[in-house]
Amino acid sequence: MKKSLSYILMSAGLILAACNGIAEDDRYIEVESTKAERTVLLEDFTGQNCVNCPAAHRTIEALEEQYGSHLIAVSIHAGHFGIPATNKRYTGLMQEEGQAYNDRYGIEDYPKGVIDGKRPPVNADQWASDIFNEISIPTPLTVGVEAALSADGKTINISCSLKSSEQLSGNLVVWVIESSIIARQEDLNEGRINDYVHNNVFRACVNGLDGDAVTLSADNPETKTYSIAVKDTDTEKWAPENLAIVAFVSNSSGVQQAAKSNVITNK
Repeated sequence: MKKSLSYILMSAGLILAACNGIAEDDRYIEVESTKAERTVLLEDFTGQNCVNCPAAHRTIEALEEQYGSHLIAVSIHAGHFGIPATNKRYTGLMQEEGQAYNDRYGIEDYPKGVIDGKRPPVNADQWASDIFNEISIPTPLTVGVEAALSADGKTINISCSLKSSEQLSGNLVVWVIESSIIARQEDLNEGRINDYVHNNVFRACVNGLDGDAVTLSADNPETKTYSIAVKDTDTEKWAPENLAIVAFVSNSSGVQQAAKSNVITNK
């Protein structure tokens, strides 16, 4: 994270909740420097037919530049603006699991963001301030994740390490995300962009919607291992070199800590 004062480009039009009717004027929000105590998880609920969602994607890029590895963004395609991954006409990015998360939060207007699993979902113009506040909250938990492609290229093997300085209970959730996906996207100013580059796209849950329950005692590390098959179907083909694994521990207070690792391939 940068030490000096930074200016993050935000879209003023994202103040309104509904996708349609949002202005495109840009503005800057001044963000003070702060010590990062945790890695914050931003769930970006978005859709390929949402004309204002590209502005939120640009907001994420600016926030990633500001916070670096201390911010993990995951774009979850859902709702009436989403195109299902099973669509045979267009490359769709909406998963049933992502829609289930969307429904749990009760999201009907896009784009929306959930910061560290805390309700209510917020508009993109609020992400900078909420992340700034959340990132300075101390956490006793350390989460590590490693992932590698199997020799035959068909499976991702994952190892998650957990350690807490105090007793802590929650659920370990592991996701697959993919970047550099070329697929259509509607844009307020440019119309349909057929070669839009989608990043941080939610692809799958590795260990279920709610993950696995974990109880950690003080300074007693634990390791959880998983594997998931690389999708290669008529409508959905993962590119292993563009895949990453996101792991986080969440409880009734929200996400306690998160980690991300690119999938190591033999290429």
